[in-house]
Amino acid sequence: MFFRKKKAEEDPQDLIARKEYKKAISMLRDRLKKDPEDLTLRLNLCETLLLDKQPDQAFNEYRKLASDYTDQGFLVKAVAIYKKMLKLRPEDKKIEVLLSNLSDRRDMEAVAESESPPGGHLEIETRLFKGLAPVEFRQIIGKLTLRHLDEDTIVVREGDPGDSLFIIVRGEVRVITRDSRQREVTLASLGEGEFFGEVALLTGKPRTATIITNTGSELLELTRKDFEGIVARHPNVKKVMQDFHLQRAYKTVEAMVQSFREKG
Repeated sequence: MFFRKKKAEEDPQDLIARKEYKKAISMLRDRLKKDPEDLTLRLNLCETLLLDKQPDQAFNEYRKLASDYTDQGFLVKAVAIYKKMLKLRPEDKKIEVLLSNLSDRRDMEAVAESESPPGGHLEIETRLFKGLAPVEFRQIIGKLTLRHLDEDTIVVREGDPGDSLFIIVRGEVRVITRDSRQREVTLASLGEGEFFGEVALLTGKPRTATIITNTGSELLELTRKDFEGIVARHPNVKKVMQDFHLQRAYKTVEAMVQSFREKG
């Protein structure tokens, strides 16, 4: 007796690679019906709709995704989604309002963290900007720019002028420097929610390491020019950044490099 082998279900990513976008969209929608809480599926659906030149449908799905990210406390990811929505509809003032309202959610999350046991979830940018007034936080997220980078893209190069801070929304980067013999050494990998380059905003010092993407990545960037413009109106922002940098100095890229060179 013979049994027919069950055909393996196709993967949406394979369909996307073959540019069979409509089939991939149908499959992603079916999977979301079974698992509506899977935000990765929803993000894949948004991006596939864009590939299939359905910007209005993508916009609607992005709106749901941004709301879900916000509700779950993933504020960095929510900021990134709102930035994508603004690219699709730059004239839509409602998006700016929703983006601005994230400052209220940040304050709610900060209260929740103080009342919850250690180890509770709180997104990295809330700690980074903890101590900012709502208007100061709104100023910063309003100036963040979303950047999409392919795998093995140099984000910053050692020795270059330091002129911006980066928050990793999605993907992973590696921290590289050179030893006394000019051999390349990888010090660490940084993942989602982590950030680097804050010293550039405070000092303008040259980059102390090279940062390269390990995967396709999305980063939120705050330039020193925009940072200084905010500080001119809200001097407390610089103090908050300085205090935070001192508190987490052992985790900074600069500290990694310094530790490596001291051991070398």
